[in-house]
Amino acid sequence: MEYTKTDRRLRFNRRLTTRLLLRITLWSVSAVLIVLVISFALSFHAAKESRITELADLSEQRINIHTEQFRQAERSAAVMADRFLTRYQAFADHPQFAANFSAWHHETEPGVFRLKPEFHDGIAQSGNYFQHLSTFVGPRQEPLTDELKARIVIAELVLNELGPAWHGRVANSHISMPENIIAVYSQTHPWGQLAASDLVITDFAVVRSTLQAHNPERQAAWTGLYYDLSAEYWTITYQLPVDYAGQHLMNASHDVALNEMLPALIEPREEGVQHFLFNENAQLIAAAETLKETYQQKGILAVDKLTNPIYAAIYAEISEHGFHQEQFILREAIDGQVLIAKPLDGLDWWHVTLYPYKNIQQAALWAPLKMAVATLTLLGFILLLVYLMINRHVSKPLRQLSDMAALIGDKKYQQVISSELLTEHARSEVGLLVRSFRTMASRLLENQQNLETLVAKRTEQLAAANAKLEQMAHLDGLTGLLNRRAFDAHIERAHQQAQTKNIGLLFCDLDFFKQYNDHYGHQAGDEALIAVAKCLQDLGMGQVYRYGGEELALLVELPEQHPSEQPEQQARAIAEQLRQAVLALKIEHALSNHNTLSMSIGVHLLNPNISVAENLIAADEKLYSAKKAGRNQVC
Repeated sequence: MEYTKTDRRLRFNRRLTTRLLLRITLWSVSAVLIVLVISFALSFHAAKESRITELADLSEQRINIHTEQFRQAERSAAVMADRFLTRYQAFADHPQFAANFSAWHHETEPGVFRLKPEFHDGIAQSGNYFQHLSTFVGPRQEPLTDELKARIVIAELVLNELGPAWHGRVANSHISMPENIIAVYSQTHPWGQLAASDLVITDFAVVRSTLQAHNPERQAAWTGLYYDLSAEYWTITYQLPVDYAGQHLMNASHDVALNEMLPALIEPREEGVQHFLFNENAQLIAAAETLKETYQQKGILAVDKLTNPIYAAIYAEISEHGFHQEQFILREAIDGQVLIAKPLDGLDWWHVTLYPYKNIQQAALWAPLKMAVATLTLLGFILLLVYLMINRHVSKPLRQLSDMAALIGDKKYQQVISSELLTEHARSEVGLLVRSFRTMASRLLENQQNLETLVAKRTEQLAAANAKLEQMAHLDGLTGLLNRRAFDAHIERAHQQAQTKNIGLLFCDLDFFKQYNDHYGHQAGDEALIAVAKCLQDLGMGQVYRYGGEELALLVELPEQHPSEQPEQQARAIAEQLRQAVLALKIEHALSNHNTLSMSIGVHLLNPNISVAENLIAADEKLYSAKKAGRNQVC
């Protein structure tokens, strides 16, 4: 049987592409397998270490998330102590406080006084509304002097003022005194009414640890963990002793309920994983089994008294490696386990995780296996692409060339000229027959350049529009002042600058502005607000913001301090100038005491040592004092 020239070329083409594919496949598979064997060994070890590091990071994240409650309690206690000491210094010798003690308390047993039950249920007294408050004044050797009575009343006022803000973050807030006295803010338990009449709180470790004889360094401290049977939750108490002129006045205290935090720290999220809490006194604070009801009355357990030997083994490792470290990881220190230990900041507690080493090995083995499968899958996909590319860019052009050769052999030149074969191979050897693609390529390039120019122009326009929108988002639509959103951003920056500069924060409130709107109409109210805003802005004292409604705020960078002028005086002078400027507008206000629209201003120097939120609260309190004192004034 005779073969035509086309048949012979097709057979040659098949042999050529088949051999090429076989060689590519053989060499590719061999190279990949060698690389896989080497990388598998290396990645298995790296995967184990990576998994251990990941577990340590997860443990640290878990601790940080669930112990922020402790930091909040410490900050709150400091605020309570400062507020008490400020009032004590101002009012300890005021006779009204001793009189209030006699009016608010009653003697329930000989020598035992308690705050009347109405103060827990809700009662208005001396311009204040009291609720959820109870006090126990137990038996004592010291006489119930006017100073002590005033101290008790001041403690009750501070708790009544601050306690509601901390409800939910702590179980309760209380102020204890070394004279066997405790005042408690609690929305669930009137502790001062329920306490036994012969109770001496200084006989117990919680309060005794704050006494000058037991705590000469006057350090704040967290108590040990205990189970509160009346409240039915695990708790820990933070106490901050406060002394004045050598006298131990009180302890600012919070109970932090751990009924949610302890399970979150202890309960495992993976099978076989165990979590523990130890302290540095060889005691087990919590483990999975100690959270059960049978352990609730046992409290903290000494390691050497526990039957399970794993507790003693873990504590031995902590003692040897942990007390002077931030965190440490031990491999196989406990048979078949990886031990991850992390201290809890501020407490002498250690959080320990035991993770089965076999789980880590399995996870580490799974990672290189997945990599190997992915690599082989990728290799198969690449070989498939190679096959498709060879078939398209080698086999198919060769067959088309055979067809064109047959046309040339048959002298059908017009069909060759008009043929659309090989139009996609302009840059290859066979593409010499299709030069017309160069024109197409030049046109495509021209179109691409035009498109890029258009995209760049549209991008520039979009950026300008976005910048304008960003500017509009920080402006108040009515007054043209910067809005609350801009204030929130700028106060953070000003808070940082307060480390080196004196920056005044002024809160301004138009007096009786609601009545102004009701009487003159909202249109007149808007015009008045616009006029005041323009007035303050034109004075150029500082950056003016519309904080909300009729409330305005200013951030004022005070100049270099004059030797005879304090920054507080500078800030007050600026505020007074602003207040006078608003009065000078002479905007009629028939419902105001001044017959003209006026403004109250609270002045506060930004303190970089407290949070932004606390600075805002301080400024707002000054504004409230100005309004309470009669408005149209600076406080």
